[in-house]
Amino acid sequence: MISQAELEKLLAHTDALFNHVYHFECHDVPFPGKTRRGAAIAYSDLGERRPDFVRELRNSIVDWVYSRSRFNSMLDEELKERGYSTANAVSHIVQLANSKFRSGFPRGQFGELLLFNFMQHFFKAPALLRKMPLTTNPAVERHGADAIHLGLADVKPVIYLGEAKTYTSKYQFANALEAALSSIVKAHADLLNELDLYVYDEFIEEPLRAIAKDIKRNKLDFQVQLVSVISYTETVKIGGSDSAATLAALEKTVKKHIGTIKEELFESHSEHLLARMHFFFLPFWNLESLLEDFEP
Repeated sequence: MISQAELEKLLAHTDALFNHVYHFECHDVPFPGKTRRGAAIAYSDLGERRPDFVRELRNSIVDWVYSRSRFNSMLDEELKERGYSTANAVSHIVQLANSKFRSGFPRGQFGELLLFNFMQHFFKAPALLRKMPLTTNPAVERHGADAIHLGLADVKPVIYLGEAKTYTSKYQFANALEAALSSIVKAHADLLNELDLYVYDEFIEEPLRAIAKDIKRNKLDFQVQLVSVISYTETVKIGGSDSAATLAALEKTVKKHIGTIKEELFESHSEHLLARMHFFFLPFWNLESLLEDFEP
């Protein structure tokens, strides 16, 4: 089995993105789950680092599509084909990676990239499996969990089953949470029956391929934890005399939303499953516009 140190060597670089992300724990708010956090675009003084956030999220597309070893192999090939022009070769690979994304449907890709970066940054868990497309129609979204990442807890493998949901409608925090909760619970219920639909492709690092095979063939004992990244349109106006005051207001707003959720929402779900859930709540102002800026 792989060690923690070896696993962390396989992580994609997330620091450039998280330089423009403000995140905070919400454990002081009564709410089920193993962990719960809020996250938002960072500020500098009175300004939101929105363009930087979008740029760095888009920059992670290549890491999402290709493993480091696959990228290096492609780069070597393209350098030979392109007169050893690094700029030309890298530009070609970036265009190939962008072509993997469905044009005109930025919401799904936006969420998947957030999930990809958040699972690695917070859980030190590189990508292991993704659900294969069930159709050749690029306009049709896949169903089921968006990704499976691998982590370790006391040397035991932990499968992080992750979903990202992005809601652009206003005043829908509670509805967004309810839908996301039901979806991730269903993804967990379907996981073992649908493992054959999950693939390891060009995004997976070579040392993880044997582990992915063993998981699919039931040759490796593991624990499952659930990750839900919920992006939603925020309408509460915030502001402050500087970035610290603004972010404090933002944090207060997110926690207030969480505090209004009624316990009845969780009553039909297993307490053991809820105890393995990790929630991320991401408020965005003018989310529709942000998605337009993000689309590759």
